[in-house]
Amino acid sequence: MIELVEIMIFELRGFVEAAYEGDDDLLTDYHVRPMTYEEAVEETLAMISITSVGISMRYFGVLMDGDKIGYLVTFENNLYSFSINIDYRCKSVLSEFWENIVGVLGDSFVCMLYPNNTRAINWLLRNGMVEVPDMEENCVTLLKVKERVSETIFSHN
Repeated sequence: MIELVEIMIFELRGFVEAAYEGDDDLLTDYHVRPMTYEEAVEETLAMISITSVGISMRYFGVLMDGDKIGYLVTFENNLYSFSINIDYRCKSVLSEFWENIVGVLGDSFVCMLYPNNTRAINWLLRNGMVEVPDMEENCVTLLKVKERVSETIFSHN
């Protein structure tokens, strides 16, 4: 069982490092551009820091049995940045992680990702988000909307 703990921005580095550790494909194929592990951590933290100016962001560490395995960064109705260590990306952990994301953000939110981040995009699509075309240049925009509850109409004879 994973645990999501709210943290301060200065605590985020260790969680980002843990999330990226051992994920060579992230470094070569899915990040902003190919880079080293250290560069990927620094780039992620820099993007979060820049975006956080003037925006009230929330930062979460993801733990399993007390070990850091990932992170989550959000702001109002926005899934900004997230990752789980590759060694923990099994169906049960990812399902719990998704439940935690929805628990933090609610039934409707947006996520914008670089188009090359197909692994994350496909995971979000599998979890019910839909792609909204042509919203932002150089980004894939995904939207999670509250599932509609079917109305049952009863007729009296």
